Amino acid sequence: MGYALRIIALSLICFSGAALAEDTPPSQPDPARVAAARDLLEVTGVTKQMDGMVQAMTRGFAKGANATSSEAGKKLSEQFDQSMKKLLEYQDQMISDFANLYAETFTAEEMKAVADFYRSGPGAKFISKTPELMKKGAEIGMKYSTKIADEMRAGETQPPEQK
Repeated sequence: MGYALRIIALSLICFSGAALAEDTPPSQPDPARVAAARDLLEVTGVTKQMDGMVQAMTRGFAKGANATSSEAGKKLSEQFDQSMKKLLEYQDQMISDFANLYAETFTAEEMKAVADFYRSGPGAKFISKTPELMKKGAEIGMKYSTKIADEMRAGETQPPEQK
C-alpha cells in the first residue's frame, strides 16, 4: 500500500501548481501572449503528456494496491481510476490556466523562441525522449522512496551522514 500512497503523493505534486493558485481571478493576460503560450504547450505535447501521466499513475496505483489479487485493492484502484477520469474532465481548463500562467511569466517573443527550439532537431528529440526520461526518472525516485520507507520501517530515520 505504501507504493499506492507514493503514487498519490506524486500526482498531488504534479498537479499542485494549479491547486495553489489564489482564489482571486488573475488579470487577463495579453491575447498574443496567450496564443504564444498555447502554441508552446502544443509543441511540447502537454496534453499527450498529461494523458500518459494519468495512464502511468493508474497502472502504478493498481499495481501498488494489489488490484489483481485483492478485493480491497481492486476497489481502491477503481476509486483512483474515477478520480483520474474526473481530473481529465478538467484538462481543457487546466491547459487554459497553464497558458495564462505562461503568458503572465514570459513574453510572446520568449515563448516563440522556445517553441522554435522545440520544433528544431534537438528540441524535437528532447520532446520525443521526455516520456522515457520521465518514466526512468520516476523509477529512480521510487527506488529512493522505497529505500527511505524501508529505513523508516527499520527505525533508521536519520540521514546517512549522521549514522
